[in-house]
Amino acid sequence: MSSCIASIPQPADSFAKMFYYVWIISHRENGGKMDSWQKLMIVSILILVYFLIPQAYGEETRGGLVMAFDDGYPSWNAIIAPELHKAGGTATGFVNNQRIHAGHLRFSDLRDLQNRYGWEIGTHTYHHFHAPDFIKKKGIEAWTKNELDASLNELATEGLKVQSLAFPFNDSNETVEKAVMKKARSFRRYRMFPMFDYKAGDGSYPAAPFEIGNYVPIELVIQWIDFARQQNRFVFLYGHKVLPDEEFVTGEVVSVSDSKISIGKTTGSVKKDVELCIAPDSRRRIVGPPIRVMSIENEAVTVSRSDMENLTKAGATFIIGECYGIQVSYFRKLINYAAGKVPFYTVSQALEKVSSSQR
Repeated sequence: MSSCIASIPQPADSFAKMFYYVWIISHRENGGKMDSWQKLMIVSILILVYFLIPQAYGEETRGGLVMAFDDGYPSWNAIIAPELHKAGGTATGFVNNQRIHAGHLRFSDLRDLQNRYGWEIGTHTYHHFHAPDFIKKKGIEAWTKNELDASLNELATEGLKVQSLAFPFNDSNETVEKAVMKKARSFRRYRMFPMFDYKAGDGSYPAAPFEIGNYVPIELVIQWIDFARQQNRFVFLYGHKVLPDEEFVTGEVVSVSDSKISIGKTTGSVKKDVELCIAPDSRRRIVGPPIRVMSIENEAVTVSRSDMENLTKAGATFIIGECYGIQVSYFRKLINYAAGKVPFYTVSQALEKVSSSQR
């Protein structure tokens, strides 16, 4: 996701920024002068708009949380769905058919998610190929046949009601988007802002998927949930898998230089033969690709980026775990907080709700 997201006002300061902009505009419109009555009027209007009007809509129009998970992992059934169910939530799973045939999960698992837990099952294409590159090499007809139709037909044969597609790598172009809209009701591609209250005319989700699997501090996610409620919008989060806390290593950074982090005492352990990634500072969101762990030797972690001095410092808490994995304790905090603030929706449910409000 683009770093542009960092420039968007956060809930904690959005009122102050709105006040500043309206105040400056009014000040300029009045030749640089405002009397006490005008000042009082501006403050009153801002308070009314920001605090009172959203509450007038009541519980039925308080925004919502849309959660999606990509690819297909055992933790969808083992951890994510049961935890969501306890919190009164649901989600959307975008699956690659090849992962089913590789044994990562079964068609019966997907039916259980759909029929027992109320999940929506969407397609992430058959093989997870990069769609624009695929059609450059083999053409749109081959992509439609091998990646779209093959996936949709197989999932339908297995009793799965697929309405939506998530493009691999969140990347697409107009050619593949038009092909998808002949067979599905919506699709996910790259966007910048993870919140929406309208339906896009081309069938795309009108919001970015805010990826929590690439590590986002829980405080930031909570801010987005609060903001969604305040603004009566949907916030769109997605990840891949949720894993036990014991499968992550956490500890304190001792020192940092280039692509190396020296660490002290740690807790937890990681599985062998899995690709590891690191959140070098648990208080900071990772922007850009995951930071991969290249080696761990003699309390020194070597990573895939050489700018670690800009991303962490001595005394910070780091987290190492399977790439794209989310700690179950983190996930519980997220959904339990959301359960008291906003309703949960599948992708299609959210799009239908905003669509009906536009009619």
